[in-house]
Amino acid sequence: MKSLGSRLLITLGILLVLGFGLTLAALDFSFRARAERARDEVLDAHVVALIAAAEFDRSGRLAPPDPIAEPRLATPGSGLVLQIHLRRGAETWRSPSGLGLTVRFDDEPRPGERRSHAVAAADGTRFRVYSLGVAWDAPRGRPREYVFTAVESLEPYYRELARLRAELLAGFAAFTAVLLAAVLVSLRFLLRPLRRIEAEIAAVEAGQRDRLGSGWPRELEGVAHNLNALLGTEQARLARYRNVVGDLAHSLKTPLSVMHGALAAPAGPEREVLAAQVARIEDIVRHQLQRAVTAAPAVGIAALPVEPALRELAAALAKVHAARALAIDVEVEPGLAYPIDRADLLEVAGNLADNACKWARGHVRIAARARLDAQWRRPGLLLEVSDDGPGIPDEALARVRTRGVRLDERVPGHGLGLAMVDEVVRAHGGELGRGRAAAGGLAATVRLPGA
Repeated sequence: MKSLGSRLLITLGILLVLGFGLTLAALDFSFRARAERARDEVLDAHVVALIAAAEFDRSGRLAPPDPIAEPRLATPGSGLVLQIHLRRGAETWRSPSGLGLTVRFDDEPRPGERRSHAVAAADGTRFRVYSLGVAWDAPRGRPREYVFTAVESLEPYYRELARLRAELLAGFAAFTAVLLAAVLVSLRFLLRPLRRIEAEIAAVEAGQRDRLGSGWPRELEGVAHNLNALLGTEQARLARYRNVVGDLAHSLKTPLSVMHGALAAPAGPEREVLAAQVARIEDIVRHQLQRAVTAAPAVGIAALPVEPALRELAAALAKVHAARALAIDVEVEPGLAYPIDRADLLEVAGNLADNACKWARGHVRIAARARLDAQWRRPGLLLEVSDDGPGIPDEALARVRTRGVRLDERVPGHGLGLAMVDEVVRAHGGELGRGRAAAGGLAATVRLPGA
């Protein structure tokens, strides 16, 4: 995930879930602990009231008087049950509310000891049991040990607990949604300078501006300043490079003019050799002057429509090789554009297509389409030039990249074309490949990366 905003939102969401999860767990634990203590206090009050009301009847059984004042104790299934039984002995009395209740409450606390715990009935109903041991003086004989027990259903408590948990979760979800929405709005405001610098860098890459603007936040001011300094240095270096090569070419013009004058002498073998060398020097100087401004990629080059340039090239080659009546087809993906200097594109495609025309029997194909990669913000370029000529043997493919190497001296040239194409392609971060075309000749493929 490459977006800073998405990373921040996901990180904040995880922290909120962890934080609120721990908070909810702590609140749940605290609520249950306090609720248990509160229930035990209420049950203790019932036990104390039962002890105060209990007395021996005529049969010697310890029990409270009838009728019972608490309505819940007289109603079966009310959820509140009181019980008296001898410690390690039989039950002496249970309130009518315990009618039909099969669960046993057989705690045996010693006199003065209090015990409480939870128990579940056979039908799954959960109860809180609170017991107190009491030594009671009997009318006749020694004191007896009794256990007074109060039992209350926990189902209302668990329903309340579930409702509380649902309310806490709903509140947490609503708060998280509001907070994340507020953070998202804040991020759009806070990341606006980053989106601006991204847009201005893209504009520089597209050749729509030559430097970044001003008015940046303090955290980005140094980045913008350094980028502008880098752009200025690159532009100045390119200008100096062009000036030096231009001065060199201008300096060569005078000696070349003198040599041209010398060629006015009577014809002879030496004059023919001199004329050939002068022509070659002029070709090299003209070529290097062109490469001085096109042989390397520069920052700020606008996207060039590929199809018009290639069709213009095909028309020019058709005129140059008109005597051979070659069919030169141009197949370009509609709307294809790539940020490359026009001279660089013509340098690469022109050399490859010219070689194809020299070797083709009757057909040359120039094709171009976009190269796609998920990591690129804009597509690359794939250029293919093929012919129906004799092709190049596999063992000779590597040698044609070497400057000055020519496989057939019968075809005019200096052996520099393909090597220069390889240099230009490498300068743009691409690669030049060669193989056998479907028509049997050479297929040259140029792959230029996106950005």
